Amino acid sequence: MSGSNLGSGGEELKSLTEAAYERLRKAIVEGELAPGSRIGERTLARNLGVSTTTVKRALSLLSIEGLVEIRPRRGTYVQDLRSRGMRENTRIRAHLEGLAARFAAEKGDEKDLAALRKQLELMERATEAGVVEKIVEANGGFHRLLQEAARNPYLIRMIDVIKSFDARFRNDSLRLDPEEARRGYREHLSVFRAVEARNMDMAETIMREHILRTLRFALPEKST
Repeated sequence: MSGSNLGSGGEELKSLTEAAYERLRKAIVEGELAPGSRIGERTLARNLGVSTTTVKRALSLLSIEGLVEIRPRRGTYVQDLRSRGMRENTRIRAHLEGLAARFAAEKGDEKDLAALRKQLELMERATEAGVVEKIVEANGGFHRLLQEAARNPYLIRMIDVIKSFDARFRNDSLRLDPEEARRGYREHLSVFRAVEARNMDMAETIMREHILRTLRFALPEKST
Protein backbone atom coordinates (compact mmCIF):
# COMPACT_ATOMS: atom_id res chain seq x y z
CA MET A 1 0.00 0.00 0.00
CA SER A 2 1.46 3.37 -1.00
CA GLY A 3 2.11 6.14 1.50
CA SER A 4 -0.59 8.28 -0.14
CA ASN A 5 -3.35 5.82 0.80
CA LEU A 6 -5.48 6.66 3.81
CA GLY A 7 -5.37 3.13 5.17
CA SER A 8 -8.20 0.60 5.39
CA GLY A 9 -11.53 1.16 3.68
CA GLY A 10 -13.13 2.06 7.00
CA GLU A 11 -10.43 4.61 7.84
CA GLU A 12 -10.69 6.17 4.39
CA LEU A 13 -14.48 6.51 4.69
CA LYS A 14 -14.09 8.05 8.13
CA SER A 15 -11.54 10.55 6.82
CA LEU A 16 -13.73 11.51 3.87
CA THR A 17 -16.76 11.86 6.15
CA GLU A 18 -14.86 14.11 8.56
CA ALA A 19 -13.61 16.28 5.69
CA ALA A 20 -17.13 16.62 4.26
CA TYR A 21 -18.51 17.36 7.72
CA GLU A 22 -15.98 20.14 8.32
CA ARG A 23 -16.65 21.76 4.94
CA LEU A 24 -20.41 21.62 5.42
CA ARG A 25 -20.20 22.91 8.97
CA LYS A 26 -18.07 25.85 7.84
CA ALA A 27 -20.53 26.66 5.02
CA ILE A 28 -23.44 26.68 7.50
CA VAL A 29 -21.65 28.67 10.23
CA GLU A 30 -20.46 31.31 7.75
CA GLY A 31 -23.86 31.60 6.11
CA GLU A 32 -22.88 30.16 2.73
CA LEU A 33 -25.75 27.71 3.19
CA ALA A 34 -28.72 29.83 4.22
CA PRO A 35 -31.01 28.88 7.16
CA GLY A 36 -34.02 26.94 5.94
CA SER A 37 -32.43 26.03 2.59
CA ARG A 38 -32.68 22.47 1.29
CA ILE A 39 -29.46 20.51 0.89
CA GLY A 40 -29.31 18.40 -2.27
CA GLU A 41 -27.23 15.34 -1.47
CA ARG A 42 -26.32 14.45 -5.06
CA THR A 43 -25.32 18.00 -5.96
CA LEU A 44 -23.36 18.31 -2.74
CA ALA A 45 -21.57 15.01 -3.31
CA ARG A 46 -20.60 16.12 -6.81
CA ASN A 47 -19.34 19.51 -5.58
CA LEU A 48 -17.31 17.93 -2.78
CA GLY A 49 -16.02 15.09 -4.94
CA VAL A 50 -17.29 12.37 -2.61
CA SER A 51 -20.00 9.73 -2.64
CA THR A 52 -23.58 10.34 -1.55
CA THR A 53 -22.94 7.82 1.26
CA THR A 54 -20.19 10.09 2.60
CA VAL A 55 -22.51 13.11 2.38
CA LYS A 56 -25.27 11.23 4.23
CA ARG A 57 -22.85 10.35 7.03
CA ALA A 58 -21.67 13.95 7.32
CA LEU A 59 -25.25 15.24 7.38
CA SER A 60 -26.11 12.72 10.08
CA LEU A 61 -23.34 14.16 12.28
CA LEU A 62 -24.56 17.69 11.61
CA SER A 63 -28.13 16.71 12.51
CA ILE A 64 -26.95 15.40 15.89
CA GLU A 65 -25.42 18.81 16.55
CA GLY A 66 -28.59 20.62 15.48
CA LEU A 67 -27.14 22.33 12.41
CA VAL A 68 -29.37 20.52 9.92
CA GLU A 69 -32.78 18.90 10.09
CA ILE A 70 -33.35 15.60 8.28
CA ARG A 71 -37.00 15.29 7.32
CA PRO A 72 -37.98 11.76 6.26
CA ARG A 73 -39.03 11.59 2.58
CA ARG A 74 -38.70 15.38 2.31
CA GLY A 75 -34.95 15.99 2.41
CA THR A 76 -32.39 17.72 4.60
CA TYR A 77 -32.57 21.41 5.51
CA VAL A 78 -30.23 23.89 7.17
CA GLN A 79 -31.59 24.59 10.63
CA ASP A 80 -33.04 28.05 11.22
CA LEU A 81 -31.58 29.88 14.21
CA ARG A 82 -35.07 31.11 15.03
CA SER A 83 -36.55 27.64 15.27
CA ARG A 84 -37.86 26.41 18.58
CA GLY A 85 -35.32 23.61 18.67
CA MET A 86 -32.38 25.95 18.23
CA ARG A 87 -33.68 28.25 20.96
CA GLU A 88 -34.11 25.32 23.31
CA ASN A 89 -30.59 24.11 22.51
CA THR A 90 -29.25 27.54 23.39
CA ARG A 91 -31.03 27.48 26.73
CA ILE A 92 -29.66 24.00 27.46
CA ARG A 93 -26.17 25.17 26.54
CA ALA A 94 -26.54 28.21 28.83
CA HIS A 95 -27.08 25.94 31.81
CA LEU A 96 -24.30 23.52 30.83
CA GLU A 97 -21.83 26.35 30.29
CA GLY A 98 -22.92 27.81 33.61
CA LEU A 99 -22.02 24.52 35.28
CA ALA A 100 -18.66 24.56 33.54
CA ALA A 101 -17.98 28.00 35.03
CA ARG A 102 -19.06 26.75 38.47
CA PHE A 103 -16.76 23.74 38.29
CA ALA A 104 -13.91 25.93 37.02
CA ALA A 105 -14.32 28.20 40.04
CA GLU A 106 -14.17 25.13 42.25
CA LYS A 107 -11.33 23.19 40.56
CA GLY A 108 -9.33 25.60 38.41
CA ASP A 109 -5.68 26.02 39.35
CA GLU A 110 -3.19 28.83 38.77
CA LYS A 111 -2.27 27.44 35.36
CA ASP A 112 -5.92 27.61 34.30
CA LEU A 113 -6.25 31.17 35.59
CA ALA A 114 -3.11 32.25 33.74
CA ALA A 115 -4.44 30.77 30.49
CA LEU A 116 -7.78 32.52 30.97
CA ARG A 117 -6.05 35.85 31.65
CA LYS A 118 -4.05 35.49 28.44
CA GLN A 119 -7.19 34.62 26.50
CA LEU A 120 -8.96 37.68 27.86
CA GLU A 121 -6.11 39.81 26.54
CA LEU A 122 -6.64 38.27 23.10
CA MET A 123 -10.38 38.93 23.39
CA GLU A 124 -9.76 42.56 24.34
CA ARG A 125 -7.47 43.12 21.35
CA ALA A 126 -9.91 41.42 18.99
CA THR A 127 -12.77 43.49 20.39
CA GLU A 128 -10.87 46.74 19.92
CA ALA A 129 -9.96 45.74 16.35
CA GLY A 130 -13.61 44.99 15.62
CA VAL A 131 -12.93 41.96 13.41
CA VAL A 132 -15.91 39.64 13.90
CA GLU A 133 -14.10 36.44 12.93
CA LYS A 134 -11.30 37.15 15.42
CA ILE A 135 -13.78 38.01 18.17
CA VAL A 136 -15.67 34.75 17.62
CA GLU A 137 -12.42 32.77 17.64
CA ALA A 138 -11.19 34.42 20.85
CA ASN A 139 -14.60 33.97 22.47
CA GLY A 140 -14.58 30.27 21.66
CA GLY A 141 -11.09 29.94 23.11
CA PHE A 142 -12.22 31.40 26.43
CA HIS A 143 -15.11 28.94 26.65
CA ARG A 144 -12.81 26.00 25.83
CA LEU A 145 -10.32 26.99 28.51
CA LEU A 146 -13.11 27.38 31.06
CA GLN A 147 -14.41 23.91 30.21
CA GLU A 148 -10.92 22.43 30.57
CA ALA A 149 -10.65 24.06 34.00
CA ALA A 150 -13.96 22.42 34.96
CA ARG A 151 -12.26 18.99 34.91
CA ASN A 152 -15.42 17.16 33.86
CA PRO A 153 -15.10 15.25 30.55
CA TYR A 154 -18.76 14.23 30.56
CA LEU A 155 -19.90 17.86 30.79
CA ILE A 156 -17.53 18.81 27.96
CA ARG A 157 -18.95 16.07 25.74
CA MET A 158 -22.49 17.29 26.36
CA ILE A 159 -21.52 20.87 25.49
CA ASP A 160 -19.71 19.69 22.35
CA VAL A 161 -22.87 18.04 21.04
CA ILE A 162 -24.90 21.27 20.98
CA LYS A 163 -22.34 24.04 20.65
CA SER A 164 -21.60 23.88 16.91
CA PHE A 165 -24.23 26.43 15.91
CA ASP A 166 -22.86 28.90 18.46
CA ALA A 167 -20.30 30.31 16.03
CA ARG A 168 -23.06 31.16 13.54
CA PHE A 169 -25.22 32.58 16.31
CA ARG A 170 -22.33 34.66 17.64
CA ASN A 171 -21.47 35.92 14.14
CA ASP A 172 -25.02 37.12 13.63
CA SER A 173 -25.31 38.84 17.01
CA LEU A 174 -22.00 40.69 16.59
CA ARG A 175 -23.01 41.99 13.18
CA LEU A 176 -26.25 43.39 14.60
CA ASP A 177 -24.44 45.90 16.80
CA PRO A 178 -20.69 46.64 17.19
CA GLU A 179 -21.28 47.37 20.89
CA GLU A 180 -22.29 43.73 21.42
CA ALA A 181 -18.63 42.71 21.29
CA ARG A 182 -17.81 45.04 24.16
CA ARG A 183 -20.77 43.80 26.20
CA GLY A 184 -19.64 40.23 25.61
CA TYR A 185 -16.07 41.00 26.62
CA ARG A 186 -17.21 42.65 29.88
CA GLU A 187 -19.38 39.65 30.72
CA HIS A 188 -16.52 37.21 30.08
CA LEU A 189 -14.28 39.35 32.28
CA SER A 190 -16.90 39.16 35.05
CA VAL A 191 -17.02 35.36 34.69
CA PHE A 192 -13.25 35.22 35.04
CA ARG A 193 -13.25 37.41 38.14
CA ALA A 194 -15.84 35.15 39.76
CA VAL A 195 -13.79 32.06 38.88
CA GLU A 196 -10.63 33.72 40.22
CA ALA A 197 -12.47 34.58 43.46
CA ARG A 198 -13.73 30.97 43.76
CA ASN A 199 -17.29 32.29 43.78
CA MET A 200 -19.04 29.30 42.23
CA ASP A 201 -22.57 30.68 42.41
CA MET A 202 -21.60 33.95 40.75
CA ALA A 203 -19.52 32.30 38.03
CA GLU A 204 -22.39 29.99 37.11
CA THR A 205 -25.00 32.76 37.13
CA ILE A 206 -23.00 35.23 35.06
CA MET A 207 -22.11 32.67 32.39
CA ARG A 208 -25.66 31.37 32.13
CA GLU A 209 -27.13 34.86 31.91
CA HIS A 210 -24.49 35.93 29.39
CA ILE A 211 -25.61 33.25 26.93
CA LEU A 212 -29.32 33.87 27.53
CA ARG A 213 -28.85 37.63 27.14
CA THR A 214 -27.10 37.09 23.82
CA LEU A 215 -30.03 34.96 22.69
CA ARG A 216 -32.50 37.68 23.63
CA PHE A 217 -30.38 40.29 21.89
CA ALA A 218 -30.01 38.41 18.62
CA LEU A 219 -33.59 37.13 18.45
CA PRO A 220 -35.71 39.77 20.24
CA GLU A 221 -39.00 39.04 18.50
CA LYS A 222 -39.68 35.97 20.60
CA SER A 223 -39.63 35.47 24.33
CA THR A 224 -37.09 33.06 25.69
